[in-house]
Amino acid sequence: MQKEIKSFECLESELLEKLKLRGCTSTTITGYRYLCNSVISWFKENGLSQYTEQGANQFLQEYVDNHGKNEYYRNLRTVVFRLNDVACDTWKEVHSDKGKHFDISEEYNILCNCYCNFAKESGLASGSIRNKRYAVSWFLSELEAIGCCSIRQLVPSNVSTACLRITDHNMWTEIRGFLKYLFSSGSTDLDYSTLVPHFRKPYVIPSVYSLEEIKMIESVVDTTTALGKRDYAKILFASRMGLRSGDIVKLNLKDVNCNQCEINIIQEKTGNLLHLPILQEVRLAVNDYLSVRPNVKCDRLFLNLKAPYLAVTTSTLRNALRKYISMAGIIPKHRKCGPHALRSSMASSMVNAKISYEVVRKVLGHSSKNAIKHYARIDIENLRRYSLQPPPPTGEFRKFLYGGGVREDAR
Repeated sequence: MQKEIKSFECLESELLEKLKLRGCTSTTITGYRYLCNSVISWFKENGLSQYTEQGANQFLQEYVDNHGKNEYYRNLRTVVFRLNDVACDTWKEVHSDKGKHFDISEEYNILCNCYCNFAKESGLASGSIRNKRYAVSWFLSELEAIGCCSIRQLVPSNVSTACLRITDHNMWTEIRGFLKYLFSSGSTDLDYSTLVPHFRKPYVIPSVYSLEEIKMIESVVDTTTALGKRDYAKILFASRMGLRSGDIVKLNLKDVNCNQCEINIIQEKTGNLLHLPILQEVRLAVNDYLSVRPNVKCDRLFLNLKAPYLAVTTSTLRNALRKYISMAGIIPKHRKCGPHALRSSMASSMVNAKISYEVVRKVLGHSSKNAIKHYARIDIENLRRYSLQPPPPTGEFRKFLYGGGVREDAR
């Protein structure tokens, strides 16, 4: 139960200070600050004046409904857990072993401690050391489970078997480092690190809708109504100009002045200036919406159509787009249904039209030039030119694929 009502600012400040005292790096703290702002912004946009665990759970559920359980969701969930700890005074300085507890022998425990002390002397942050301890403890626990109860009994098959029993493959990198340490310190005669499998997180291809699908989505919006005029203009900012949802809902009237042919805004995510021409169809849609926009003293362009006439939220935009995708009869399958999918779709259509990656980067307002790598992965037409035809399977591998037996000596 929450013992004390803390302001959003105090809550965030206290969390970041605890992370700093724990020894987290400035990069980690900056990441937490960014994610905290996302959580707090949601509370404010939904008219909630204080942080609650129930509200945070609602925020996470809304994110899952719109985007699924991706890597960003897992980061948000971690931040919510930590905010809950601060809000409810349940913070523990030694956090989590990620839900697993390992009871290893004294010999293995000494080895683990020596390795962690080595990592500490190497200047690693306390958070990194905790992750190493967790991975190594898991590995040593699996060795004991298969009967390897001493490092002197270690053989190649033990290493492979123990690694395969570890379900979190991200831990393999840490185990590889531990085995290198054992060899360099003389604890083992051989370097078993080369036996640890390599694992790279799979890259999630951005959700992309075809030009035909986007036209279908836009066409089902009823622009004879005030709601339709507003939603149509918002969608065009995402589909035709590639703006992020956070930037769309924060557009001001002065940003889209009827006499202007361009917009100049400071992007919410990067803090950088974005300068873009306003396309004619977007300008016409905005002017159509302005004819029915509530005449109230509010600088924001997009407002709720019922009193009180507050600025719309990103949730309003996501929910509207999801509705129109359904109305258009489009089956998303694995694709996301938020406005960011329209942004990715525009990037995809641009690169497939042979527009340079650098131009795409500037149009979408990315600050890092490394974002070009992101577009290369959705450049399907160019990637197709370099695809290779795999050779037909032969021998034992062919028998395996088609359900045949595999000889014992070939396993």
